[in-house]
Amino acid sequence: MKALSLATVFAALSGFIVVYVASWALDVDRAAEFQAYWGLFFAATGFLDGLMQETTRAVSTARESGRIGSGRPWRLGTAIGVGALALVAVSGFWWMPLLVTGDTGSAVALMALGLLSYTFQSVLSGILSGLGLWTRYAWLVALDSGIRLLLALLAWALGWTMLAFLILTVIGAAMWLVVLALSSEARSAARALVDVDPAPLARRVGSAMLATGAAAVMITGFPVFIQATTTESTPGNVTVAGIIMAVTLTRAPILVPLQRFQSALIVRFVETRDSLLRSLGVPVALVLGLGVVGGVLAWLIGPWILSTFFKDGYEIPGLILAILTFASACTGSLMITGTATLAREKHRAYVAGWVVASAVAFGVLWLAPLTLEAGVCVALIAGPVAGGLVHVWALRRMAVPASGAS
Repeated sequence: MKALSLATVFAALSGFIVVYVASWALDVDRAAEFQAYWGLFFAATGFLDGLMQETTRAVSTARESGRIGSGRPWRLGTAIGVGALALVAVSGFWWMPLLVTGDTGSAVALMALGLLSYTFQSVLSGILSGLGLWTRYAWLVALDSGIRLLLALLAWALGWTMLAFLILTVIGAAMWLVVLALSSEARSAARALVDVDPAPLARRVGSAMLATGAAAVMITGFPVFIQATTTESTPGNVTVAGIIMAVTLTRAPILVPLQRFQSALIVRFVETRDSLLRSLGVPVALVLGLGVVGGVLAWLIGPWILSTFFKDGYEIPGLILAILTFASACTGSLMITGTATLAREKHRAYVAGWVVASAVAFGVLWLAPLTLEAGVCVALIAGPVAGGLVHVWALRRMAVPASGAS
């Protein structure tokens, strides 16, 4: 588990460095296109993370209970991956020019192949996590992030073009091949069985993908929604660019590592099914405590960081940075309660919590008569709190361990 902790910290740092390097390696317009492409890819992989989460639960439950079904995650992953590839390949030439100019064909092809490969990476990640092979999973996480960081630094040093940054966005999704090639233990683990048959596995993966997709829309898509719903006449004391950058910076330190830890949390909650609410309290308290500490630090040094390392127009008051940091911890708590409902096979409640969180957050931002900064702060706290209450309510209603999806 120590290896996984180090890998998740590395993943959080490397992702931020890649985006930061791109802002210096590319001109302003191309850097903006890269960030849009980067955000779209990881929003799409957010949907595919549902395959990883349900594979983790199914493999872990099969190992704990001895209940074996005939479901095959690799076969299901192939169908999902081919579907994602076809969807992007058919529709990409219509919408990709809105994001990337000059490399549209390459951008579409790379996106399609990257999502296909990521489905298999999700399956392997879920199997390794479900079997408790944390060192192997940590290597997969580290390689995924490390190859992107290495190529970004090379691209900056050697003056490579936009195409290199498109490639490095998706290349991490191929690291499952490296892990399987180098680890006999991983190859053996890849044949692990799950606890359900193909039809229930497909339904549960679909539910999990809907939920992780809702999470991805809220986490990755929220800054885009800010820009889409905000006009120059919107009242407030900060710029749209500034608040989007503030949201991005305050989320990364908490949410990126926590995303990588979700598989470990699922296993923890599967193993503590009889005292789930008690075991749920510890990680939630830790994340909220981290949000408070991080909020204080953001208040004290955040404005200096923005004024020192970023261009004019990104200035944000320390109080806003502090609130946004705590808001990211609220979203982190929602991620934890979500993994708990998934571990108890409360798939509908899992989806409902994320959908409610997204609806409340976007509703506040769109409809509430607040300034830009106040609306964002309220939305990013109210949404996760509402979604978390849905999850906890569903867990409290369970008098006995669940035996199937609900």
